[in-house]
Amino acid sequence: MKPAGCCLFVVAIACLVWISPVFAKERKPPEPIAWCLVTSDSVEVRPRPGARKKAVVRLKRGALVPVLEEKRSAGRVWTRVLALDPPKLVPQSGWVDSGHFRALPFSQFPPDAELLKMLGGPYLDDFTASHTAIARYVVARGPQEPALVCSIGSPILPLMRLQVFLPAQDKLTAGTYLEFPFMELQAAITSLEVRDLAGDGNECIITHEHFTMGPEHFGVNMVIRRIEAGALRVLWQAPVMYRNLASYPAKMQTASPPERNIGVAGTVTSGDVEFRPRGRVTDLVWKGKVEFYAVGREQPVGSLPIERTYVWDGARFAPLR
Repeated sequence: MKPAGCCLFVVAIACLVWISPVFAKERKPPEPIAWCLVTSDSVEVRPRPGARKKAVVRLKRGALVPVLEEKRSAGRVWTRVLALDPPKLVPQSGWVDSGHFRALPFSQFPPDAELLKMLGGPYLDDFTASHTAIARYVVARGPQEPALVCSIGSPILPLMRLQVFLPAQDKLTAGTYLEFPFMELQAAITSLEVRDLAGDGNECIITHEHFTMGPEHFGVNMVIRRIEAGALRVLWQAPVMYRNLASYPAKMQTASPPERNIGVAGTVTSGDVEFRPRGRVTDLVWKGKVEFYAVGREQPVGSLPIERTYVWDGARFAPLR
């Protein structure tokens, strides 16, 4: 190596050695200083304050995430948070507009390590605990103290958990829970939000959940639950995607009413649910379509649009099918 090239090489190595610890320190996020509770329907977590790039994570109503720092940019206050991507349970650091959430003291909720200790079992293992992600949501329960509902998952465990923590004597205790298998390295719950659909202050937990019945027979359900008598009670369930091409009927026939065609053999259903306020309560409006397929045809041979409204009857919503 020529002397000049050798000198440049040594300088480059020296610079790399000097700046590596600095970058390592910058990569380590600061300690949380507070919690932020999302009060809007949806909040986008941006890579930088005011950035127009694609959101890092999209937080739904009721999400509770730790606050890392605050700064003012272009006359607005921005807050850096550590958010979790629900399908992958991967923490992401980013910035949110402070006008979309309510700040809460960090001491109001226990850290992740304390929550895992309450659960016991495999979560007491240090390696498992260090590789477990927790997405938090605050759920109001009318005149009672709010509950903390967590989506908990780890890539080294076969099941993820939807866990309820209830307040008792100024602390939280582990309550009821549901478990779901991971779906092709993704969490079964791909979305979670909290809404007061009945208008009584007892909020609902709204999830999108994968299900599978075999090859070419799978989908995603929207499930609405409430915490009642210490349990998670289902109030409504409907598919927002349902693919059933595992078999085909000999002849295409449509049933009546139209929603009875959802999920039948040889169909693909896609839909969405609109939350439509009506006074204090909220109606559910399912809008979508069922496409009919035949053997050997890539394109549908027919399509049936569906729109139906479901109202709160005081105890639940009427089923879709």
